[in-house]
Amino acid sequence: MAEAPLRSAMKWARDLPARTALRCANSAMFNPLLMQSHENALARHGPLAPSLSGADFRIVEDLRRDGIHITSLGSLGLPGSDEMMAAARSLSRDFAPEARRLAAEGQEFVIVPPSDIASRPEIFRWGLNERLLDIVESYLGLPAAYDGLQLIYTVADGKEAGPRRWHRDWEDRRTIKVAVYCNDVAAGGGPFQMIRRRDPRQGGVNGYRYMLADDAALTERLGAGYETDMVSCEGPAGTVIFCETAEHFHRGQPAHTVDRTALFHSYFARQPRHPFYCERSGISRRQIADLARPLNARQQACALWRRELPLPVRLIPPAGL
Repeated sequence: MAEAPLRSAMKWARDLPARTALRCANSAMFNPLLMQSHENALARHGPLAPSLSGADFRIVEDLRRDGIHITSLGSLGLPGSDEMMAAARSLSRDFAPEARRLAAEGQEFVIVPPSDIASRPEIFRWGLNERLLDIVESYLGLPAAYDGLQLIYTVADGKEAGPRRWHRDWEDRRTIKVAVYCNDVAAGGGPFQMIRRRDPRQGGVNGYRYMLADDAALTERLGAGYETDMVSCEGPAGTVIFCETAEHFHRGQPAHTVDRTALFHSYFARQPRHPFYCERSGISRRQIADLARPLNARQQACALWRRELPLPVRLIPPAGL
């Protein structure tokens, strides 16, 4: 009976440096400096940003307007997609009994073990495709960082917990997730959902503050009738969702009819505002360095983004998953 409070206390202590750093970043002393630094970086990088056309240009335009773009692996046509999907589906099938056991024991966030992901380089390296990096960089206006991926297993137990509650991601001012469904996802099967409305009080002089939100909180933050701007992403296996997850509330809807498995590749600026809330994949830094070693210089820089952080920031331990 005492294990749960002990785990909670240990997590509180472990995450204290990250929470303290976030409070400092939001303070009247540091927030204006961070804002100006970001504006300067955008101005410097503007002329260097990739020039997109066709489908890739439309993805960025949709992200800027609505925060979301839905497509498919077939439409994207990125090399290595079949291999990535085959590996992800194999890992999901093997992990299914353990996922159901963990969910039954009350674990709210169930992912395929990061060590298993690291053993399948075709999954990790897909997220470093040059076209994806161009899309992310064009949207962010800054060089991209790739924070790896998670293979999330949502058990069809109907529970609204963890990432199945409305939330925003903490890593940076802007964050892009590229989700790929590993199975068909219909109504009742836990589709990814997001709300197109942006919270006008998040960011800028207000700083960045995060919350899990219910209907009352969403109405208070986004205004009445926010439901009309809700997007529910149903689709077959191979559906791809580009979503801005820092500016928009989103969730995986609780699944009732069938388990859902989906890959979530994560991106933000090379020097994120909150690096102490990054590194969410669970893949170790050594494993990431090994996975990135055969790749080109740009891909390595995206995967090894921590190496560009100032030393004092690198010394802040990241918050736990």
